[in-house]
Amino acid sequence: MNGNGQYNGHRADSEESLHKPGVNENGTSTTAPHPGAEPESNEPNADRLNFMGRLSYHVSMAIGTFFYRLGYWIANNAWKTIGLCFLLVALCSVGFIRFHKEKSPMKLWIPLGSKFQHDTNWLIEHFQEGNRIETVMITAPDVLVPEVLQTIATITEEVESFTFHNSDGEQLGWTDVCHKVPMIAEYTADLSRRKRHAQDLEQVSVTTRRPKKSKPFFTPVIDVPSFLFCPMVERLQVGCYGSSLLELWNYNRTTIAGLSKEDIVDKLNRTTISPTTGHTVAFAELLGDVKRDWSGRIVSAGSLVTHWFVHVNFSEVDSDVSGNAAGTEDLVTENAVLWEEKFLQIVAKAKRDLSNNETSIYYAAGRSYGDISEESMFKDMDKLVYGGIVMFVYMQLVLSKFSWTEFRVILGSVGLMSVGMGFISGCGIVAALGVSYGPVHTSLPFLLMGLGVDDMFVMMACYRKVRKANPDLQLAERMGLMLQHAGASITVTSLTDIVAFIVGSITVIPSLQSFCIYAAAGVFMMFVFVITFFVAIFTLDEIRIASRRNSFLLWVVHDEKSTSLWCEYNLMHRFINMLYSKFLLTNVGKAIVIVAVVLMTSVNVHNLLKLRQKFDPNWFIPEETYYNQFVVKTHEHYPNAGYEAMLLYGNLNYTAELPNLISITHQLENRTDILHSFSSWVTSFQDFVHMHYDKDIAVDPLSDGDFRKYLSKFLFSYEGGRYQMNIKFASKLKCGQPAPNITVTTMDFKFRPFKEREEYLPAKYAVEDVLANSNISTGDQYRTLWAKIFGNWVTDEIIDTEIYRNISLALIGVMFCSVVLIVNLQICFWIFICVLLTLVNVGGLMQVWGLTLDLVSCIALQLAVGLCVDYAAHIGHTFLTINKGDRNRRSLETVLHIGAAVFYGGGSTILSLSILSGSQAYTYRTFFKIFLLVIAYGLFHGTILLPVILSLIGPAPYSGSLNSLNTINNNPSPTKKAPCREGTEMISFIGNEKYTPTGAEL
Repeated sequence: MNGNGQYNGHRADSEESLHKPGVNENGTSTTAPHPGAEPESNEPNADRLNFMGRLSYHVSMAIGTFFYRLGYWIANNAWKTIGLCFLLVALCSVGFIRFHKEKSPMKLWIPLGSKFQHDTNWLIEHFQEGNRIETVMITAPDVLVPEVLQTIATITEEVESFTFHNSDGEQLGWTDVCHKVPMIAEYTADLSRRKRHAQDLEQVSVTTRRPKKSKPFFTPVIDVPSFLFCPMVERLQVGCYGSSLLELWNYNRTTIAGLSKEDIVDKLNRTTISPTTGHTVAFAELLGDVKRDWSGRIVSAGSLVTHWFVHVNFSEVDSDVSGNAAGTEDLVTENAVLWEEKFLQIVAKAKRDLSNNETSIYYAAGRSYGDISEESMFKDMDKLVYGGIVMFVYMQLVLSKFSWTEFRVILGSVGLMSVGMGFISGCGIVAALGVSYGPVHTSLPFLLMGLGVDDMFVMMACYRKVRKANPDLQLAERMGLMLQHAGASITVTSLTDIVAFIVGSITVIPSLQSFCIYAAAGVFMMFVFVITFFVAIFTLDEIRIASRRNSFLLWVVHDEKSTSLWCEYNLMHRFINMLYSKFLLTNVGKAIVIVAVVLMTSVNVHNLLKLRQKFDPNWFIPEETYYNQFVVKTHEHYPNAGYEAMLLYGNLNYTAELPNLISITHQLENRTDILHSFSSWVTSFQDFVHMHYDKDIAVDPLSDGDFRKYLSKFLFSYEGGRYQMNIKFASKLKCGQPAPNITVTTMDFKFRPFKEREEYLPAKYAVEDVLANSNISTGDQYRTLWAKIFGNWVTDEIIDTEIYRNISLALIGVMFCSVVLIVNLQICFWIFICVLLTLVNVGGLMQVWGLTLDLVSCIALQLAVGLCVDYAAHIGHTFLTINKGDRNRRSLETVLHIGAAVFYGGGSTILSLSILSGSQAYTYRTFFKIFLLVIAYGLFHGTILLPVILSLIGPAPYSGSLNSLNTINNNPSPTKKAPCREGTEMISFIGNEKYTPTGAEL
């Protein structure tokens, strides 16, 4: 500030600029310049500055003036500032009235406007119900023995007999939550006819025209008049649907107990229709590691699965009640979730009680993935608390001195409190806007802590410089100068972070969008509290130190002799001075740095090109969990079991579209390269009509009346009864009456097991092409492909494009923000290069470290832009404020002034991150690896490469004047150690105030 209260463009980074006369709150001089001093010019030399130079000067002056006046006012009104800050937090917290924590996976992980989102909403609206599968797997040298079946029988009896209470106090059991189907066993054919029918079914034609199958001797729905058959059907009970080998003996434990090995094998090989339900069942699909004799007859198996199907009414689903905090629970009702909880307890007990060492039990419920992924995501939250404690201790080491009065316990605590206030206020503001809070937001306090502590280190660095250069100024003036010098740098880094997050919020992934909005608001509010609340507490802490009050016991006052504990010279400052002046800023050092950057970047560009896009949901599951063991054993014993999927058809004219549906079915049945199995009611209906009515509907179109008549007969036959769950009608289907209009129908199939994106996406596209190229032209023409796994695949389709687009836009936004605040195109360009090099090298080492591009790494890389730009921005901005010396000297002065603060800021983040290195959660492990790379490369490019570049081709300072000095003296005379002052820094970066850096001219 000059005598008129105007900012003259010289910053704290120049020691000369810190020696200012006293100024009052209005900025007018309180002391006259010392005699013989040359008056300071308020404007730069116009001949030396172009338009950008003059613009940068005026912007710098305006920012400095604003922050000086803010710091001066806060120092004189510390308690008022504290009160206003708490009031602001309270006002922002009102927004929590609208706070909502999103738990629905559709609103968290599925891209907005995606086809999968549209199809899922359509399915829920039109089909209205679904089911969840609960599975128990038993493995043994041979599971087709009585002992294994008795174990399954015991588990089944316990699972289907327990009761539980829901939130309304109702006592419910298995029959209240199961998926029900008609039980038609008493009307199915005898065993011999079933066997012949099974042989017929195996001879499936791959052409549209299918060979006529032999007609069974007796088919009730055809051979019995409707007025006799239908009353019997209407009296049929519905039962719980499941898949179990015990169906072969109607779950009769007495019968099962008397079975022999041969009885089991014989019954298995000659039965294809369940004696329990009367529906066709492929019992062999329940077995794994199947061994057959020369005739193809099953003789043994290594695993056996049993399935229970729980009914889900989508209209009753409330994710806020039945969902989990991680947003990984499927659509499910409260009753189903409660039943599954008890199911898991019973099977886990059976596993523990198993006495046979050769037999093992593995199990999974519909809620298993959600439960374990939620637990793994949040069980390490305590480590974030430990990280906060470590951060606090680290702050004390950096900010404090070994003096009873200068331990910064209060300041460090309040510094972390500023982060918390920013987090709470930011969340309150965003919640008031109606933006939901998501599971990935749990890492936000940690992110804010890393950014906020860095700002505090910069403030302390500037304050000690100000105090050293202006020991006689009043405290308010020192605080004003501190904020004047630190404010611009903090503003640049905070605003670039905010811009990076705002740009990131345009993503189509809801959880990432919400996270970026919360992060942007949190960073902004933290910035507000750091430059206000923290400065106010800083002022009060300086008053305490001036009165020699103990840092822990404020009522204890020390004399000058008793306050000091230990004198230690500033090793960090000396180390930086020696490293840069002796090596990095020499000609040899510069050459080594540039060559190292070129080689390192070349290698990592090669690695980056090999970086894969892949995500496996099972990465969220720790290895030691029961669910991971189940998944591993499933892949081991059922290697061909792929992903379940279905074709969805809407309100079509099914009479007219039957040939097209048959054509689609046969095309997909022939795609054995991508499909494991295909089950279509259309082909079964075709066989039924051909067998009983001697019509091949593929080539002989049916009338609408015949279609409705035959379809009704088919759905009440043992061949077609199991397909009732695949068809929804406009009204209830009634026996003996023509079928109503079909509103929705599905065809189930399984993809083959795929491992890589290059396998499953082409398979998905192939099926979609078959649907798209079909000639369906009636009704709403709606047909689509849907599978639960598409929730992951749809993200895989766009995540790499999303990452590159978001990072590119973030870089553009950050650079635009830097240009506006720094107003120097050359510095902004080199900041951009440093950030770009950091991201390239991080991507290359991600590939080496085995990481892939997925949703988690997408979030981490979005944060990386904001983190790594801070380091280069601090160095670049400070270089512009050093107006003394040539480029080499200014580069040295830059790192001496701000370098250590930047190193400590990065070190604090790494230190707190290290707590997560041993986490079992995939999210935290990935965050640790990526952030470690970002900080390491960001520090290297920002504090080593950038000073080297600026020492070679750096721009002129803001003031436009260069005081020529000799280049750095590489052979300085030894510096005499300064005497120990009261309370020297522990490892502080703005060290001993009497220490003069080698070659510096103060």
